[in-house]
Amino acid sequence: MDDSDYLRLLTEQAEQANDLLSNARKWQRERWVCQRLLSALNQSWQLDEFASSEQEPPDVLFREARFEVFFVLDEGRRLNDEWRAELERRRQAFSLSQLAEHTPAPKRIGARELQQRLSPTVNKKAQNYLERGLDLGQLDLLAYVSLKHVSLDFNSYFPAPSEFLHQGWRSLSVVGPNFARVLFAQAQAPQFLRQNLGRTVLLDIGIGL
Repeated sequence: MDDSDYLRLLTEQAEQANDLLSNARKWQRERWVCQRLLSALNQSWQLDEFASSEQEPPDVLFREARFEVFFVLDEGRRLNDEWRAELERRRQAFSLSQLAEHTPAPKRIGARELQQRLSPTVNKKAQNYLERGLDLGQLDLLAYVSLKHVSLDFNSYFPAPSEFLHQGWRSLSVVGPNFARVLFAQAQAPQFLRQNLGRTVLLDIGIGL
């Protein structure tokens, strides 16, 4: 593959990311996050096994799982704006050297801080859904972590997610460009989540958002 072929591939990837981030593709984007988790957990799936719920939450139905998907980003980041600008940058490039960027190495954070970054969204959802009389014990939370300025220290210890457990969710999992983990899964959670409880799976970086 020469430079022009690789540039074309990078541009197509950016086009796909922009399409996936559009408002019209919200459910497909949430399904993609679920597929990333399932693949990481070595769980086979067929496209027709995914369905949208008649009423949200949950976002994505997969067999007995009822996934409620949310994104965790660096403060102030907007994925749509980032990928729109990146697509334009790749379209205008004539060589790979034009795409080279010097970015500082991300700061390492521990698992405790990573879990804390889930809190604002999870707490807001818990309050909103409980006010609506919804049963959190029927929902499987799934966070897609896309952090540009920090990265997880895989040698750090994951503390018990007591805050989220006490709210009553059925399960909570996280997936990112290079890792996945089931933080907790209650007895009534889908078996494939319970079987992978507490295990950090490292992934090839591959495509991320």
